[in-house]
Amino acid sequence: MWNHQPEPDPSADTIDRRQSSRYPIPTTVEFLFESGERLRRSTRDISASGFFVYVEGIHQIQDNVRFLIIFPEVITTSHKLLALCDGVVVRREPTNQMLGLAVKIQKYNFLNSAR
Repeated sequence: MWNHQPEPDPSADTIDRRQSSRYPIPTTVEFLFESGERLRRSTRDISASGFFVYVEGIHQIQDNVRFLIIFPEVITTSHKLLALCDGVVVRREPTNQMLGLAVKIQKYNFLNSAR
């Protein structure tokens, strides 16, 4: 018997495009800017392919970002890892005081175990 799954409606607001499981775990992310400035925040949630974080600023969808992030044990399945990553902003959620950003990780460079 043919088992056909209906295609998701692209106009629906609830399409989940995540590539991996996310975990509601705060972990440190430090954005690195070309000016030499740094901005350290804590994630709202994280997965192996990205994270969500609240920041001040004017980041736009498709902005490239560079950051240091500590991947927790639940993601690495062994121990915490520090990584220098490149990513892209894929979603913005403005709030009254902060800007929520969903960042997709495009490139990982694992530096060492984070303690």
